[in-house]
Amino acid sequence: MSEHGKVALQILTSDFDACPAEILAWLKSRWREENFLKYASENYGIDKICDYAADIEVNTKLTDNPARKAANAQVRDADKNLAAAGRAFAAILADPSVPPAVKNGKLIPAAEHKITAARKQAKAAAEARAKIPAKLPANQIEPEAQVAVLRARRRGLQMVLRLLAHNAEHWLATHLNAYLRDDDEYRAITRQTIIRGLAGIITFTPAAVTVTLEPPGTPRVARAVALLIDEINNTPPVIPGDNRPITYRITTK
Repeated sequence: MSEHGKVALQILTSDFDACPAEILAWLKSRWREENFLKYASENYGIDKICDYAADIEVNTKLTDNPARKAANAQVRDADKNLAAAGRAFAAILADPSVPPAVKNGKLIPAAEHKITAARKQAKAAAEARAKIPAKLPANQIEPEAQVAVLRARRRGLQMVLRLLAHNAEHWLATHLNAYLRDDDEYRAITRQTIIRGLAGIITFTPAAVTVTLEPPGTPRVARAVALLIDEINNTPPVIPGDNRPITYRITTK
């Protein structure tokens, strides 16, 4: 806090060429995004699902193929047999107790035959596995496979309506603050006084729609709301698809 009552703000940055005012604007924009996500979630539930209504459909999601798993096991077994045959051949060659004649005449040819057979088996297992897809649609593995799919269009419509409500509140609060001039509490005042606090009556006639509101209890808020209503009534809004103007007024106690 400085001697003039102003807060000194320190910012750490590696951009030495940027204008300080631009840096502050970037930071403000960044936190506006955070605040939007925070308040939209708290007040309008943009991250919530209203219902779990779903459509039951055939499950075509790619799933691990059991036949491929069995083929992988056969390849592993064949590789183990090939490795064992190689170790047995090496052991024969390194065994000094076996006479050379026995090794060359009987043991080595038999070991080489086992290695050749094991190599053929491993090759055949690998080729057979290559023909089997690793994944298949779930309904091909299990014909009765089904899945519940949330109705994305319904969820999307709910999200649009929530964002529209949030944007409407933002517009209302900003315009109210033009008369209220309370940068710290204008959003809370808008939500508590206008959106949730004011009771009223909506009257429909063939020519117009009239919204009659009770006056706020705080004089400064009542004055700001009255000025805001004058601004809105200057260019009355309409309901989409309905040309009747919507006008607002405040009753007197």
